[in-house]
Amino acid sequence: MNTILAIGTKIVIVALISYAIGIFIEQRKRLVTNGVLITLTVGIILDVIATVFMIIGSPSSPFTLHGFLGYSALAAMLIDTSLIWRFRITNGTTEKVGKSLHLYSRYAFSWWVIAFITGALLVVFK
Repeated sequence: MNTILAIGTKIVIVALISYAIGIFIEQRKRLVTNGVLITLTVGIILDVIATVFMIIGSPSSPFTLHGFLGYSALAAMLIDTSLIWRFRITNGTTEKVGKSLHLYSRYAFSWWVIAFITGALLVVFK
């Protein structure tokens, strides 16, 4: 694995940790705390950086099945983070997250984890 790809891999692992913390806090408390906002936003930033590193460092085309899976998962998390921010701005910290946003966050994160796992499996079985 080349250096750029290795750096991207390490960054995406930190993005996973950041996303997981934010989503688990929201799922458990059903509130949009500062911790949720910070960890999801950091996760998005790291995920974008990791995606750029992986595209640059990969000898494959960026238009692969895993690429599209990853891009769609990143888009789902970007949408989720935007909706979480909008909810917080509109409702503050004391209002419980509605059922639809609560479920969307869970599904978006699950999709992202599936994309993460498929990427890891591609490396392991290559």
